[in-house]
Amino acid sequence: MLPDIRWITPLYGFREDCEHIGVPENARALLQLMADDVVGTRRLVAIYIPEGTEDVYEPGGLRGRVVGAVRLVKMPSRRKMEDCFYDDWDGSRRWPIGWPCKVVYAPDESLCPIFRDHVEHLHGPGSFGNYVTIPTRAVRVGAGDA
Repeated sequence: MLPDIRWITPLYGFREDCEHIGVPENARALLQLMADDVVGTRRLVAIYIPEGTEDVYEPGGLRGRVVGAVRLVKMPSRRKMEDCFYDDWDGSRRWPIGWPCKVVYAPDESLCPIFRDHVEHLHGPGSFGNYVTIPTRAVRVGAGDA
């Protein structure tokens, strides 16, 4: 059975022990929409490392690649989006909200597809910019698009 990936969102780093995803404040509505769509289902959220990830985040060969998939889990009682934040390298709260997750796929770097190639294969040459210029950075993909 193929995985049912419905969303993709960027992180500047990803490991198999990732416990939550984080997003900027302006992505709050999309994060809630994503959670409403996938929590309690078999649907997954793919994770990619943006092409423009700065060296301070040590992306190595993962820069520009889809690096894994997570299942968003039910928000624990007494917790809220603000409890799932990531601070930036300088201590600022760059990603002040997020959602708890469980990693279901974290392949070796050699198996991670290049995000740009995948998007342009599906949607045509030059289409990649539409996926990475949205300020909220979360993209919903329809069944069969992933």
